[in-house]
Amino acid sequence: MRRTGNSGTPAFSGTRRLGALLVVGLLLSGCGFRGMYDMPLPGGADVGDDSYQVRVHFEDVLDLVPNASVRVNEVPVGRVEKIGLAKDSWEAEVTVRVNGDVELPANATARLRQSSLLGEKFVELADPPQSTKPTGQLADGDLIGIERTNRNPQVEEVLS
Repeated sequence: MRRTGNSGTPAFSGTRRLGALLVVGLLLSGCGFRGMYDMPLPGGADVGDDSYQVRVHFEDVLDLVPNASVRVNEVPVGRVEKIGLAKDSWEAEVTVRVNGDVELPANATARLRQSSLLGEKFVELADPPQSTKPTGQLADGDLIGIERTNRNPQVEEVLS
């Protein structure tokens, strides 16, 4: 014998319909959502309307994530847009977007840094070492090659 509610309909049909609608709604709303990487981080740098994009090659990007900060002299000036493998190599290629007001020489350097012992990772852009004369200006589409990049040691590396 089948249980029915007061209206003569099966007892849990309304609950089942609501559950099915919620599942379908969640599935449809997730289309095009690529996870947490699509969400903007609060307090990021304003890259403005005249920003430019630079590719940076690293030997290892550790746990750097998209939307991480790009800084010059500890001041946020941009954000990491994309992280992947460089074409035809095993180097990591990090694409960053930098505020158009930031002027760096074409032979600028980049390194991965950490805001504190357990803090966020970010990309630091800087002038070349004092032994090298600055030349040109960093512009849209430029590449900072692996010979001009570096990273700080990780906490795990220091402790081991």
